[in-house]
Amino acid sequence: MPLPLPRVEHRFVDVDGVRVFYRAAGPETAPVLLLLHGFPSASHQFRRLFDALGSRFRLIAPDYPGFGHTEAPASFRYSFDALADVLEGFVGALGLERFALYAFDFGGPVGFRLAARRPELVTGLVVQNANAYAEGLSELAVETIAHRTGEPGAAEAVQPLFTLEVTRGQYEGGAADPALVPPDGWTLDQHFLDLPGRREAQTALALDYHANVELYPVWQRWLREHRPPLLVLWGRNDPFFLPAGAEAYRRDVPGAEVHLFDTGHFALEECAPEIAPLIADFLDRLAEPRPLRIAVLGASGQLGGEVAREAEHRGHTVTPLGRADADAADEAALAAVLAGHDAVVAALKGPDHLVPRAAGALLAALPKAGVPRLLFVGGGGSLEHAPGERFVDSPGFPAQYLETARDQSAALDLLRAADTPVEWTYFSPPPVHLVPGARTGRYRVAATDAPLTNAEGVSRLTTGDFASAAVDALERGSFPRARITAAALD
Repeated sequence: MPLPLPRVEHRFVDVDGVRVFYRAAGPETAPVLLLLHGFPSASHQFRRLFDALGSRFRLIAPDYPGFGHTEAPASFRYSFDALADVLEGFVGALGLERFALYAFDFGGPVGFRLAARRPELVTGLVVQNANAYAEGLSELAVETIAHRTGEPGAAEAVQPLFTLEVTRGQYEGGAADPALVPPDGWTLDQHFLDLPGRREAQTALALDYHANVELYPVWQRWLREHRPPLLVLWGRNDPFFLPAGAEAYRRDVPGAEVHLFDTGHFALEECAPEIAPLIADFLDRLAEPRPLRIAVLGASGQLGGEVAREAEHRGHTVTPLGRADADAADEAALAAVLAGHDAVVAALKGPDHLVPRAAGALLAALPKAGVPRLLFVGGGGSLEHAPGERFVDSPGFPAQYLETARDQSAALDLLRAADTPVEWTYFSPPPVHLVPGARTGRYRVAATDAPLTNAEGVSRLTTGDFASAAVDALERGSFPRARITAAALD
């Protein structure tokens, strides 16, 4: 019987003048795992993972500028922002629309930048010794990243990082059995480090590393808001990134799955047989999310109907509820009809301040019904055209929409003020350009009080993309207790 070894492609793609090398394997239609390597390595560090998983999943691993086989022009200015720019261009050049992200070491700051810019792309995270918390930094790490561009002696101080002794030590240091760590990795890494121009590139990145630590609060907020499915894999004997950094992810993603291994920084080198099955199981669960039981109040309306159809299309069980099923402002009636559901979508409008009254009734009813999640379809009028200045309060706001917009704004105020166990999300569409149309998948979502816009400054979204973003939030449990909005990228 033939062994199920994958065919691995080795290709280049141009990204704004950078000739990016990448490895790819697996069926084109399979779930995608984008693998981001660390320092001082490149995509070759994932070769065993390609053999283990490349027959079942689509694996793609690029080399950053300044690493591996990727070729950057002499004019390229190395920083972590610049690496993320190239990665974002790489994802676009390959047409990747949805993928799980594997972040190791440098892959953390590069990958978190991409995730914060384009959260709609990321279906889940595998974090392996990629730190995002101050408590995860060892004294050695703090000393190493203290050097900054322009400081006297800083460039000279980081030069030992690029020697063979340190490169080999990153692989073998902390390993339970160094005989299980193949010498090929650190030997090849040193070859690339010694190429012309590479020492200068790595020096620039070493002196820019402090910028990553400064962004830790931003990435932690992203984790709290988006709550991506998260698998944390960590070599507990890493001299740079401590196990406390692995455990800290649970603070922002309570459902994070954390595994510590008796090895060092390059955990895959020694523990691939234990790690690969965990990744495969994680990707399988991402591909087949648990079906939800979703009740939709206002399913006969435009947006409620769109959300209900999108949820059904994804395999969730939807209960459409109208006035005949329950009074949306009756706490007892809601508690009875909503029991047994995992989430509720409220897409309501009506006279006598129905919308804020329904918000209050739902906050009281859902804990009694045992329903933890509420997605409240709000209005764009409560968004702000300037800090502290809402569209609904503008002199030119259309009179025919004024009452509804004020009611939706009152509902948002009520949700924000509530001391409640309900994990509510209030979803505002663009204030003007919510247009009928199918799902395109090219949109972004953020927790903000200002409209999102595309490159032309237009805040526009199709109803299909609105529904898709709403179901994304329900599936992922993202943006708890926050108002969000969305807009098309184009």
